[in-house]
Amino acid sequence: MCHGERETERPNTMLLCRETACTQLDRALEACIGGTSGVVLLEGAAGCGKTELLLQFAETATGYGATVLRAAAPGDADTGAPHATVHRLLADLTGADGPPPTAASTTVPTAHEFTAALRRAAAHAPVVVCVDDLHRIDGASLAYLLHAAHALRGTAVLLVLACAPLPHADSPLARTELLRHPHFLRIGVERLDERGSAALLARYTARSADPATAALLHRISGGNPLLLRALLTELPLPADDRGPTSDGPFADAVLTCLERAGDDVRRLATALAVLGTAADDAPRPAADLAGTTPSAALRAALALEDAGLTEHGRLRHPAVAAAVLDRVPAPERAALHARAARTLHEHGAPADTVARHLLTAGTPAADAALRGTDAVKTLREAALQALIADGDPDHAAACLELAVRLSPDTQAGWEMSLRLAAVTWPRSPGAAEHQLDEPLAALRRGDLAPGHAGRLARLLVAQGRIEDAAEALERTAPRTARADPLRELFALPPQTAPAPAPAAEQGERHPQPGSAELRNSAALWTHPGSDNDDRAAEQLLKGTPLAHANFDPIVQAVRTLVHTDRPDRAVVWCTRIQAQLADGRTPGWQAVLGLLHAEALLRTGDLPGSEREARAALDAVADRGGVFLFGPLAALVAAQTAAGRVDAAARLLQMPVPEELFSSVYALTYLRARGQYYLATHRSRAALDEFLDAGRLAQRWGLDRPRQLPWRTDAAEALLQLGEHRQAERFVVEQLATPDARSPRVRGLSLRLRAATAEPRQRPKLLTRAVDELRRCGDRLELVRALADLGRALQFLGEGNRAAMISRRARYLATECGALRLAEQIMPAPATQDPGTPPAEPGATTAPDAEQLSESERRVAALAAYGYTNREISAKLFVTVSTVEQHLTRVYRKLNISRRQDLPMDLQLENLESLSSA
Repeated sequence: MCHGERETERPNTMLLCRETACTQLDRALEACIGGTSGVVLLEGAAGCGKTELLLQFAETATGYGATVLRAAAPGDADTGAPHATVHRLLADLTGADGPPPTAASTTVPTAHEFTAALRRAAAHAPVVVCVDDLHRIDGASLAYLLHAAHALRGTAVLLVLACAPLPHADSPLARTELLRHPHFLRIGVERLDERGSAALLARYTARSADPATAALLHRISGGNPLLLRALLTELPLPADDRGPTSDGPFADAVLTCLERAGDDVRRLATALAVLGTAADDAPRPAADLAGTTPSAALRAALALEDAGLTEHGRLRHPAVAAAVLDRVPAPERAALHARAARTLHEHGAPADTVARHLLTAGTPAADAALRGTDAVKTLREAALQALIADGDPDHAAACLELAVRLSPDTQAGWEMSLRLAAVTWPRSPGAAEHQLDEPLAALRRGDLAPGHAGRLARLLVAQGRIEDAAEALERTAPRTARADPLRELFALPPQTAPAPAPAAEQGERHPQPGSAELRNSAALWTHPGSDNDDRAAEQLLKGTPLAHANFDPIVQAVRTLVHTDRPDRAVVWCTRIQAQLADGRTPGWQAVLGLLHAEALLRTGDLPGSEREARAALDAVADRGGVFLFGPLAALVAAQTAAGRVDAAARLLQMPVPEELFSSVYALTYLRARGQYYLATHRSRAALDEFLDAGRLAQRWGLDRPRQLPWRTDAAEALLQLGEHRQAERFVVEQLATPDARSPRVRGLSLRLRAATAEPRQRPKLLTRAVDELRRCGDRLELVRALADLGRALQFLGEGNRAAMISRRARYLATECGALRLAEQIMPAPATQDPGTPPAEPGATTAPDAEQLSESERRVAALAAYGYTNREISAKLFVTVSTVEQHLTRVYRKLNISRRQDLPMDLQLENLESLSSA
């Protein structure tokens, strides 16, 4: 009978695991054939196979000669027509074709007439009345069926009714009335368990089910046979974790289940899809959002659970939520998210939960959802959480962008703009700069609150906008040290306490040159000046985690290492911090660290590395760099110019320069890089102008620190090219008189240029000291220049052998740095040698054996490698000539060489300090 269905090409998978139900239906049919009336209620969630079971039973009953009347309760659009189901049954009984007549177009029979028609039909053959979707039946038709069930007792009439687990809302007594029938039978049609899902999968594919695939499909479908069959038509087998789409067969099956489950269930499913995970913690908002009573929402929730669409109160799979929401028009969806935000806010949901719905709703809908102050406060709290707890600057920025648009007044809007600028900087420096435009304009009009002016000053300082920051500080209310708006920026606070800013005044004002505000604004961009700055910076870097609130102090600490002659340590820290930013979510931060890395590598003489880091920084913010873009651009120009690639540098310098650059600290490095390019292309007067402009800005801002910007020696070099030696000497002497002249690098740069203005016989001594200082600071490129100058000075004095040896070492080091053009200028490569290949370094094959030398042997060897004669070495080291000869004999034997020219280069570099002291 029902459970012994006929063989088909593909077995009816919807009836899988329904053998018990089929057996119970068969017995009810046997009783009906025997003249006993009955009522069978097939109860189960949408998609679980009730309809298929009903259709299969109808075919079985027809095969046994029963008169089968079939009707499905109409959809929601037709529920306004009373007696619709009765009309369908009567039409089936009389054999009428076409749609059933409406109540307005025909006479409706009475309940007694309907019952009499069924009795007359049962007199000839058993009558089986099959009604699907009983939960959607119109009230009049339901009343007729209940009347027939009681009036036809003892008659061969069987009512088989299929419905969802809940009775019709308009007839709460319907189930009770059915239960009163003496031959009432309820058959539950449940979802499949995991074993049943595996069996269905095996039946569908005609092979054994893969356990992992079966488990995955059961997890997605919840064991609902309709959903499971839809998955099997959509997903490749074996299935993977990609899951179904929002517009495929699975989504269609989900919508079918919801359509058949009724309005309340459909509305609750939409509410759950909108709420997402928020529905887990606050079930009441789901009922409010669905617009139903708590009891109706509970019934609908049970229906969703029975259908396998939800699990623990949440939609089972993202594809279910996507399918539901995709069918909701965009304006309605925005309104739903706005209502969700309001509902969740009223129920005390976390700020981030409410904020995400406001963001999804968009500006107009979000504005209507909450009062402006509530919305802005919620978004601000969510942004703070995203930064501190979640580390998600993108979400924080989105919250603040919406807060700016929803701010109820201009002051609140400017406050949000300031917060947004701070959050946006890690992603887009250019956007962060633009977000300060309106608050800055309000400051200049006198409209910005003094408290906001302090925050504005802090952001402007962090962006390097020295002039604008000083102006904001001037207009900040008087502050104590505790309330200093710049305090949190510093890793190493300036040695001199900032002077209090005067109270804000009306009208246009600009900071005066050398004012306290300018000095305070610029202090972040240099080191405080203590002898222990590098150690303090490293201590901070070791103990400070990378976070939004710590980024500015970390950057200042790394910058301090660069400026205090520890570029090697700056390279190490840049590499470590950049590794933490490798996820690409903060391109602005990556560019800042890349710029520092490029500057540090340039100071170590690694030109290819500096160019690589500068280009990466430039690419990271290529379309969103703002004024900051000129920082990495300047570093790239400087590296390419030093490498002799002036054509590439020229192309970069064609970029239009905004006037705003010259209020920013990045103007200093840009002017210097452009000046170095002009020097390299023999445009000495233009180079001098660039260096002097950089110097004027540095003096104006309190950044006249040769460790950071040796503009005086830059200008001196340009003046020397112009033949103005006396003026060049004045600049060099000035630089040597500055406190920064304690720095080996500043002293080495200054002594090299000082030698160019000195008498020829004084130059080797000055250049020797310059070489020693530059070796100590690790600036190999400047060391190359000093060695080259020393070689030329010795050549001029007739010391050809010593000059040639030093020039060869200079050329080798220049090639190692990547300064190929400079290497060729020092000493052209032999015709058989590739200009890009470092010349064979004397003693290179024996360099590892240099460790065998004693300290005395090293000192003698270093002086000999430097070109000194044995007699000159004996005079410098206060030993006899014989002792020098004995030391050299042992050095040659240990290093396996036979002449001075083969002494290794690293002996010279390691022992120049001892040479100088000698």
